[in-house]
Amino acid sequence: MMALLLHLFLFAAFFLGWCLWLFHRLRIPAEQTPVVAMCALSVVTYLFGLVNLFSLIQPVLYGGGILLGLWTLFRQGPKLLRRFVTLPMIGFGLVCGWFMWLLRGAAVEGHDNFAHWAIVAKSILTHNAFPTAANTAVEYVSYPPGTAVWIKLVCDLLGTSDGTMLFAHIILNMACILALIPLCRRSLPVGAALVAYGIFCFLQFNGCGSLMVDYLFTLLVLATAAVILASCKEETAGGLAGALTLLCFTTLVKNSGLMFAVIGLALALWTVWHSSFSLKVRWIWSGLLTLAPVGVWALWLLRVQLVYGETVSKHAVSVENYAQQISEKSAADIAAFQQSFFTYWLHPNYNGVVFFWITVALCAIIPLLLLAMGRIAKKRALLYACGSLGTLAFYLATLYLTYLLSMSREEMLVLASLPRYIVCFCAAITGLLLMALLWHLQGHKGRPWAGGVILACCLYTLFVCQPGSLHCLYSKQDYQNNDEQAPWIELREEYGLPEGASYLFYTNGAPVDGWSDLMVARYVFNTDHAALWQLRDDGPYLAAAFEEYEYVVFKSPDAQSDAELERWGFDPASTPYLDRGTFIQRQQELGS
Repeated sequence: MMALLLHLFLFAAFFLGWCLWLFHRLRIPAEQTPVVAMCALSVVTYLFGLVNLFSLIQPVLYGGGILLGLWTLFRQGPKLLRRFVTLPMIGFGLVCGWFMWLLRGAAVEGHDNFAHWAIVAKSILTHNAFPTAANTAVEYVSYPPGTAVWIKLVCDLLGTSDGTMLFAHIILNMACILALIPLCRRSLPVGAALVAYGIFCFLQFNGCGSLMVDYLFTLLVLATAAVILASCKEETAGGLAGALTLLCFTTLVKNSGLMFAVIGLALALWTVWHSSFSLKVRWIWSGLLTLAPVGVWALWLLRVQLVYGETVSKHAVSVENYAQQISEKSAADIAAFQQSFFTYWLHPNYNGVVFFWITVALCAIIPLLLLAMGRIAKKRALLYACGSLGTLAFYLATLYLTYLLSMSREEMLVLASLPRYIVCFCAAITGLLLMALLWHLQGHKGRPWAGGVILACCLYTLFVCQPGSLHCLYSKQDYQNNDEQAPWIELREEYGLPEGASYLFYTNGAPVDGWSDLMVARYVFNTDHAALWQLRDDGPYLAAAFEEYEYVVFKSPDAQSDAELERWGFDPASTPYLDRGTFIQRQQELGS
């Protein structure tokens, strides 16, 4: 317990030290320092990780945060601390403590997590390096590792477990929501509305044990807008510096983050060219805001090319992958996809379609409402309406090309994950429109009423339409759902099987899902080399198996596996697994 408390203290000191320093240097609101710090620390760690220097940069960041925090306190005194420790910051600390308790013993769950998000985080933590060609458990090698880097920073201090990884992921989301608060300090309805909308975005498609990132994009772009707006009148440079870190991090979360980063970039450039900066400074900021996010993302593509060469990975951003995917689809497949894609939006009973059309309506209604109230000019109203509708149309075009060029034939034909993609993007556009509404209504008597309406809609959606999603905020039991991992964990612990070894699991007695179950097995045993095996009618079964694998585990034996064990002189009833050393010794005894 003392060791855990010490680690928690070190984590809090390191993280709050960076937040306090950023608060002093950038002059941004205290509530926005957590998300800026998380993104900045992740980007710096990522850059050093590209050259395998995690071991160098992490101690520097840990110690640097503590020292910078103490130095800032010493130089600025308690006056700065009083401005930093606000009620929302105290609330954020309590929320972090709550989730720390809630996630003790939690388990990662869900196919996508075992396919990539959890397995890549565990791989980076295990090997203290980004995946290479040897780490075959990581299949989506072209996906940038943004959130996994932040998870590594947290887990290397607090300890590696499913619960700690989920904790790191959730407090990143909570920090994005916290960043919205400075826009509404003096209006409780408006503040409650923005926080409620942030929670609504967080809970979209977010399983209680999930590390998936699509909905994180929504919160990141809203946080980016909030950081820019909160500082645009006084500390513009500080706000832009904070936004720059968020833009860089957004491109590193997933390749599709580029689209969300472009939205944030447009807001930042608008601020730059409507600021009091000189022309030279405007061009410098414009270049930095544009090139830095693209640069950190391009470095990952370069690393993928250097490490994996011509290997075409799933959903890779490359001409080779696009050519391969399109070649595997017939004209009939493409015609069927087009029919499904273009008619999808006409079916209100399909997931996400109603929200899509609500977003389209808001793109017109909110600018017209602000125009009618005299809060914006006609040109600004036209810009808001055309900009938001144009962005939606452009995103639909990118989705169309994504399915056509990047996804497999099977994924394309079923429009895999389309509801998740469209809801997360529409939530971002809707959130930005609501922020614009509340921002332009400052000083207007209708602002509290607008906040109240938004709050009521969010509460109605959460409590009436999606009451089950709220369990992620308070139900410890919902994080204990270990049905997927449990059989493999029991197998590993019952026989004391080590992590990291190569395994062949015999499952012929009770066949399992050869795709999903294998991913879970690889995650639980933390191995790059695992396979599910069924005996054939020819060949030296065990002898051939041990040429490639260190362990053969009889997860679900049958008469065939029993006969093979008896052929080598093993009692099937007392041989739940064999290791290579034991088998080689038996080979030698039999003179084989």
